Amino acid sequence: MEKRPKTLPAKGGARKTKAKTAASTAASSGSSSLFVVVAILGIVLAAGAYLYQTGHLKPYLATVEEMLATKGTTNEAKQGAKQEPVKKEAKSAPSEETEAPAKPKKPKKPARLLQQSVGAQEPDYAIRQEIRAADRLLTKNKARDALNEFRRLNENKGSIRSKYGEAAALHVLSDEQRSNDLVQESISAYANVCKWSGGRRNVRIAGCLQMSARMSFMGKSRGAVKLMEGVLQDLGENVKILEEIGLQCLISGMNDKAKTALLRLVELDPENGFGLGHLGFVYKLELHYEKAVPLMFAGLRGNDDRSRESRFYYHLGDALMRLNRSEEAYQVYAEGAEKGNFNSMFQRSTYNAPNLKAQPWWDPEDTPYLKDVKRIEKMWKTIRDEGLSVMKLDRGGFDKEEENLRKEGDWGQFTLFQQGHVFEENCRKAPKTCKLFKSIKDSSGCKRGQVKFSVMQPGTVVWPHCGPTNCRLRFHLGLVVPDDVHIRCGNETRTWTEGKTIVFDDSFEHEVWHHGKSFRMVLIMDFWHPDLSERQKHELSPI
Repeated sequence: MEKRPKTLPAKGGARKTKAKTAASTAASSGSSSLFVVVAILGIVLAAGAYLYQTGHLKPYLATVEEMLATKGTTNEAKQGAKQEPVKKEAKSAPSEETEAPAKPKKPKKPARLLQQSVGAQEPDYAIRQEIRAADRLLTKNKARDALNEFRRLNENKGSIRSKYGEAAALHVLSDEQRSNDLVQESISAYANVCKWSGGRRNVRIAGCLQMSARMSFMGKSRGAVKLMEGVLQDLGENVKILEEIGLQCLISGMNDKAKTALLRLVELDPENGFGLGHLGFVYKLELHYEKAVPLMFAGLRGNDDRSRESRFYYHLGDALMRLNRSEEAYQVYAEGAEKGNFNSMFQRSTYNAPNLKAQPWWDPEDTPYLKDVKRIEKMWKTIRDEGLSVMKLDRGGFDKEEENLRKEGDWGQFTLFQQGHVFEENCRKAPKTCKLFKSIKDSSGCKRGQVKFSVMQPGTVVWPHCGPTNCRLRFHLGLVVPDDVHIRCGNETRTWTEGKTIVFDDSFEHEVWHHGKSFRMVLIMDFWHPDLSERQKHELSPI
């Protein structure tokens, strides 16, 4: 910084002389600088002309033109309407979580899924304001008005985005009105989006995902798998497509296909919580507990709520239990209960009705079924003899327990009623028992229960487990009861008595061990929970 002089120069000569000198110097320096700039500019222009003529500049000019076009499109969109944030494709169409045997969850309103900006070159741009207005109707629970608006757009000109809006409105209406006919209409409308030729890939994928979820909702999971496999071939690999294939394969019981899709999913996206948790679930079904546990832990700690649902806490804890890591298992159960996935760490059913009395053991006198129990106990020897006669059959006898609940031993079952339906062929082998229960509708008509003979051989041990629902009470009628056979429910252990009934809530953790010397036979009878209303009994889905 120039120092300020201690005394000002005198007016006149000295100051003027210095000023002239400075001006002269500046002019001389400016002339030299200008000459240099002009010379350099000339060289640059000459080089540019050469590069243009030889074609070396074409890639760069094309890039600049593309950038300018993009900028122009963006500015034009901003002038036409307020720009909305573009959502990531991964969030554009969350699929429903409908894994068997769970009742599919009610899908989120899809109107919120595709509120994305559109470029000036896209067909949607011309009707973007109308699309957004119809979207707002849908988000304000005016699905019928939204449907009419989207249909008007589609009749006039339409676009893939307005086609999606029509499907979304039908989707919401079908949920509001609980109409299977509207569900089918929404599936057809989503198909128009999914099969759209050209257009926006992300909207097509969203339409395909919603179509798959709706098909699964209608019990057509295998069809959904076929659909999504075709989409994968048509549109290429995509995380959401692989997620949906894995999910629908699991619902359909196609575990090998699910595993293939999920392995590829986590290969593409190693941090994908959905893929990690569901792949761990597949390994658990395959009894590969060591592989299952770390993957399911990763799913619980991951980025997807669908791998933090109750069944993942349940199956992770169960896998830990079978690895003799019970302390860790109960920590997982406690965390699941704390997060609201279970009623408690010991009552871990996942298909629950609210506000039902919950206790591990019940007395028949404390239920409205005491008269039925007395009728059943009065016929216990007849029931026992029919069960024994089934055991003696070479064919059509007891089936092996297939839920992998046995730690060791032999456990067989013979079902008479399930999910409110009669097994007529089996009932012909136990006609008197079936006739009795056909008159006891709260048991034989219990859509969330069974009536069946259960035979357990000596040396059998059943893992600690919980039933799937709190909507029933489980009654056991002792038919053949040797010594040293026990059942624990909650913190209390009991045994059976021939001709007598015990009652427990099997949504609480329970286990059985048979250290006796001969087989044990009981009749298992599920009754609706006494606190359920008749309307609830009618509306609850079968399990």
